[in-house]
Order: sequence, then structure tokens, then C-alpha cells
Amino acid sequence: MNLSALLGIIVSAAVFLISVLTATPAREIFLDPHGILVVVGGTAAASLLCFPLSTFPTMFKVIFNKFLGKYGQLHEDVIREIISLAKHQVDDPDALRDRVGKIKTEFLKEAVQLLVDGGLNEFQMDTVLRKRAQFLYRKHQKEAAIFKTIAKFPPAFGLMGTTIGMIALLQSLGGADAYKKLGPSMAIGLVATLYGIALANFIFIPLGENLSKINDEDLVLREIIIEGIKLLRQQQHPLVVEEYLKSYLSPTDRLKLKKVA
Repeated sequence: MNLSALLGIIVSAAVFLISVLTATPAREIFLDPHGILVVVGGTAAASLLCFPLSTFPTMFKVIFNKFLGKYGQLHEDVIREIISLAKHQVDDPDALRDRVGKIKTEFLKEAVQLLVDGGLNEFQMDTVLRKRAQFLYRKHQKEAAIFKTIAKFPPAFGLMGTTIGMIALLQSLGGADAYKKLGPSMAIGLVATLYGIALANFIFIPLGENLSKINDEDLVLREIIIEGIKLLRQQQHPLVVEEYLKSYLSPTDRLKLKKVA
């Protein structure tokens, strides 16, 4: 479980609820159906115009797997796995073939399988792996961009709901006791703006930024794997493999590699 995401959801919900519940005794004003309809319905309609219907099941899957699921994969864990393969390779040159099925990291397993299958020269293998890494990076960036695009809609529709409320308010100003209705009517009109701002800044913008960060880290992980495959292909000593791959880590993370099995 991505604890950071879970904590963010809890804190966001707490901030919003506390702010609403302590703002005024008349809390029912924040349940204005007009504002909810304009903001949520308008955002949904605009999203359907921007993206095909098949995009939305994928969005929920992305949220569950990446945002609410395990937060990426630690680079030092992948480096440990590559060093372990190098150690087994020292004892048995054919060890990679026997250990393909035991590799936990999917992209590393795929790369080792290419290596043991043969049929590709060094340049072709490196090119294939880099193309696959870049394809996955672009695909995941598009997923993040969807949330960033949708984040533009709620504030705009919130303003639209407020504008509609203000038009209705101004139209009724000539009636009896209009001044008594002025404050409550303006408050109801501004609720739509509140919904729009909250929806964009508590949900869609954080989702997009979070996914972009995970994707950047995943790209570095794939670069580590591609470099590791080159070293395994050359049957470099495990210490050489470790020193090469440690270049992708911060000094603090390098210390964790001392526990390599």
C-alpha cells in the first residue's frame, strides 16, 4: 500500500471537512445540489468529450495499481537482484537460464529472457530494450496527463455554477425582501466554486503529479536494468556490477546495498 497516498487522502478529507464544519453553523449550505450538478456533471461531460469511454476503466485501474497500490519499486532492490544474478553467473555461466522464472522485476525478467534466448546481437538487444522502456514511459506519461487535463475542468465549471447563481440572484433583486436573500443566495452561488477548487486540488492535480513522479522513477529503474543486462552479458564480476549500478543511487541508498544476498 502506498502509505503516502493513503495519508494524503486522509489529510485532504480532514482539512476539507474541518474547514466546512467550522465555517458556519448552517452547514447544509455546502450540500447545494446545484453546485454538485454543475461541477461534477460538467467535469464528467467535458472529460467524455476529451477522451474515449474506454479511457475511464483504465484510469481507475491506474489509480488502484499505482496511486493506492505499492509505490513503484526501490532501485536498490532491483540492483540487488542483478548483483545476485551476476554472483550465480560466476559459479555457473548458464545460471541465468535457470533463474529467469525466479526474477521478481518484470522488465528485468523480460530482458534476461532476451539474453538467454539469443538471436539478437548486442546492439539489437540494447535497442529493443530502450524502445520498450521509452514506449512504457510515454504510455504512462499519457495516463498522468489525463488527470492533469481533467484537473482544468472543475474550477471552470465551479465558476460557471457561481455565475449562474449570481445571474439568478441579480434577477430577483427587485422583489420583496430581496436584501434579506442577498447574503444566503451569494453563499449558495459560491459553493460551486468551492467544489471545483476542492475537486481539482485535492484529487486530480495530486493524482497527475504523483503518477508523473512514479513514471520518472520507473524510467530510471529500466535504465538500471538495461545497464545491468550489458554487464551480465559481458559476465562482469559482481563487484564491478555493483559499482556500476550504484552510480544510479544516492549515497544514502548505496549503503543499503551492503545487505546484498
